[in-house]
Amino acid sequence: MNIEITTAIGYSTLFIRDAIREHRGVYTVEAKNASGTKREDITIRVQGTAPIEDKCEACTYTALKLIKGNEYQFRVSAVNKFGVGRPLESDPVIAQIPYSKLPPHSAQISTVLPSCLSNDIFLFLALPDAPGTPEPTNVTGDSITLTWARPESDGMEIIGYIIEMCKADLEAWQKVNAETVIATKYTVVDLEAGEHYKFRVSAVNAAGRGESCEVPASVQTVDRLSAPEIDIDANFKQTHIVRAGASIRLFIAFSGRPVPTAVWSKADVNLSLRADIQTTDSFSTLTVEECNRNDAGKYVFTVENNSGSKSITFTVKVLDTPGPPGPITFKDVTRTSITLMWDAPILDGGSRIHHYVVEKREASRRTGQTKQLTFTVEGLVENTEYEFRVKAKNDAGYSEPREAFSSVIVKEPQIEPTADLSDISRQLITCKAGSTFTIDIPISGRPAPKVTWKLEEMSPPSRPEVYSVSASAMAIRWEEPYHDGGSKVIGYWVEKKERNTILWVKENKVPCCECNYKVTGLVEGLEYQFRTYALNAAGVSKASEASRPVVAQNPVGKYYF
Repeated sequence: MNIEITTAIGYSTLFIRDAIREHRGVYTVEAKNASGTKREDITIRVQGTAPIEDKCEACTYTALKLIKGNEYQFRVSAVNKFGVGRPLESDPVIAQIPYSKLPPHSAQISTVLPSCLSNDIFLFLALPDAPGTPEPTNVTGDSITLTWARPESDGMEIIGYIIEMCKADLEAWQKVNAETVIATKYTVVDLEAGEHYKFRVSAVNAAGRGESCEVPASVQTVDRLSAPEIDIDANFKQTHIVRAGASIRLFIAFSGRPVPTAVWSKADVNLSLRADIQTTDSFSTLTVEECNRNDAGKYVFTVENNSGSKSITFTVKVLDTPGPPGPITFKDVTRTSITLMWDAPILDGGSRIHHYVVEKREASRRTGQTKQLTFTVEGLVENTEYEFRVKAKNDAGYSEPREAFSSVIVKEPQIEPTADLSDISRQLITCKAGSTFTIDIPISGRPAPKVTWKLEEMSPPSRPEVYSVSASAMAIRWEEPYHDGGSKVIGYWVEKKERNTILWVKENKVPCCECNYKVTGLVEGLEYQFRTYALNAAGVSKASEASRPVVAQNPVGKYYF
């Protein structure tokens, strides 16, 4: 069937030589690997009979005896001693005289062969089409700006454009421009304020003037108020970085009706005297020569008219050495070391501070570097006076040094002892007998303070006093302890003993709440002493002093009947 299939890496080819109607149909190509399968269908149509063969030696051929109006398709194959190559098919073409209502496009030479080379030059001339519809883009009280697009077909090179106008209620068109306009934009000036005008534009080439295109509606010359607008492109940067000594130029375009006033300012400070401002009706430029660190900051550009205002802020960074660090303070002075603290520079020079350099006068050399705002200098000699200074470092170099307000003598400081009780949440700790408890209290001071713990106990009640006596009972009273040990007294224990014994016996089974108590069950004629204990949440106080001995007997006195 004269079918050849060639498959290689990345492609596959199906070749049918001298196709006939039997070759028509749907061919399916399938690609398959471990990841899956993909199929595509290709429809082949074979039209007419087998192709007519005709041999020619040149690369051109004239087909004769064609039928007018019929559509033909041609293909060409190269032949050598090894056989016939693959054919190249043409697009379908109708046998007729070439003709088009549109003017021809510019002629181009596609192929030059020795057998067909000639010096003939063909030049086609045609009038241009009408330009695109003109649009009024800027209207004032005495002018109108028109813009339009080029014609779709220019006939040949466009020489320029003619703009015409007339008042809306008239048809007396008059030419506006004395010479043809090359650009696709034109401003008509010296118009009457408040008048309505019509405009039309036509293109001109070497063949003449083409059709004109008119503005769809009349345009009135009035000052149309519009709020100010600031025009910035996509590449605009609101942060500008410049090295010290270089120049910076800020350019801003703006629009608005009436023409806005443009003002440059700098946040919180006045503009430098070296700032040069140039302003027109559509743009403004701020230029600062030989920038220094004082030129860094935020610049504000403001445009304003009767319809409103608009502002934009720029940040200018001047890469310069940083300003000196903030004031130096001393902390943690010991016999052999000292800690310095300072603030970051107010001006960082437009670049991040890399680190700080700490110097001491005693050695006139660099002592150390740090990225923090604090540094501890060690290895110092006790009772020696030192002077310190700090410098900041950024991409541009070192700042001026910041010296300490005064020198410092390295010695052990005298700091009054302090105890931090803020972390103690409870004043009372309760634990079982035999258990262990810990109390942590931070202590500070120099030299290291001596710490002494003292157990604060509740004082005993006062010495009991016997104020009522009978043969079998006595009433006693006492004063409460002068110090309760930090916990309220909740009761008292009372003990008694006979004078000639050493054994004290608890009298009350339940603590009494008052500072008096009546002891009963005494033996008449015996001499007794009493003592008391105070009771609070922490426990029992020491015993009070024993009362004076008193004999249990009825009182001797007068009786009244």
